[in-house]
Amino acid sequence: MGILTGYRVIDFTSFLSGPLSTCILADLGAEVIRVERPDKKLAGGPYKGGERSYDFSLMRGKKSVTLDAKDPEQHKILVDLISTADALVENFKPGTTKKMGISYEEVIQYNPNICYASISGFGQTGPYSSRGALDLVIEGMSGFMSITGERDGRPLSAGASIADMFAGLHAAIGMLAMLLNRERTGKGQHLDISMLEAMFAVCCENAVTRYLNFGTIAGRIGNDHPANACFSDFPTSDGSIIIAANRDNTYAAMCRALNMEEYINDPRFLTCNDRLERREEIHEIIREHSRKFTTAELDERLRKEGCPAGVINNIKQICEDECINARGMILEVDHKTAGTYKIPNSPLRFSETPVNIKHGAPILGENNREIFGQLGLSKEQIDALLEKQAKVRTMFKDHELD
Repeated sequence: MGILTGYRVIDFTSFLSGPLSTCILADLGAEVIRVERPDKKLAGGPYKGGERSYDFSLMRGKKSVTLDAKDPEQHKILVDLISTADALVENFKPGTTKKMGISYEEVIQYNPNICYASISGFGQTGPYSSRGALDLVIEGMSGFMSITGERDGRPLSAGASIADMFAGLHAAIGMLAMLLNRERTGKGQHLDISMLEAMFAVCCENAVTRYLNFGTIAGRIGNDHPANACFSDFPTSDGSIIIAANRDNTYAAMCRALNMEEYINDPRFLTCNDRLERREEIHEIIREHSRKFTTAELDERLRKEGCPAGVINNIKQICEDECINARGMILEVDHKTAGTYKIPNSPLRFSETPVNIKHGAPILGENNREIFGQLGLSKEQIDALLEKQAKVRTMFKDHELD
């Protein structure tokens, strides 16, 4: 039993933002049913057991049915399915669900209390609503890239698709709030999530606030912090390390770890503001001392002194990290064709209802018979429907070969 056990979510999502939001709902115990085209294209690999590895984590714990919304018979099945749902999540370009006959306005005609979430690049309304968008576009337009990168370097995106992820996280939070509100009031509603707004509100954080209140336009400062000194990466004899000594007590701890005690009460660096005003000066002093230690040595010394610090792991190193493994953050799940594979576990830790991810991603249409049978279709009707879909898939593949 999970916190959302008993809730049914219909999933019309693709790429990252939408699948991430429904992945979280599935982790929490909701029955998430992905509705996909019978002739769904296979996107870029790598593949394992005929399945795209990109989907292994995001689609875990979900079910899959195949329906063509343009086909009248299948559209009726789709309406019947949505009628059984507590929630629906989609991340089509605005206007697409109207063409499919499953817009919020249409769905509430037969499921008036559904909690319906729409994720798009720029929202369902406004001057940009008709524009398509992917993560990199939003990272640039939101202002995030203008503050990311080295001082004299070019604007950079993040190492992960954070515009997609923040939109997906906000959609999941919003869905939980809508479901809770429905428990209280009996009423569902529509949630409109904009990737641009999610990035503007979260990833540009104090840069936006500083501009709105003081007119200051933030720029790129690499790994330095706009409001703190001694808060950056520093070289070691064999690499580099992150030090975050932004308070007086942690600054003193850093000085002890680096054998630079004489700077603890140096009048030039006595307060946080003093150090910020002389950031380049104090950072150069830190660099002179940090280079005398290996990364492992300095990490240990800083930890013993109580100064926040950490090594800069690559992906192999973090996957092998003792804390990640001790906390059970690497999970093995089973897949119908790919066998057993590993994925990151959910970071949610509940005392009474732990997250229990039981299976990996579904194959296309894996749950057709189960779900269609629940909707009242006979075995003969299901056989005929799946035969019709199989012909469409064959035609699609032949066309692709042409």
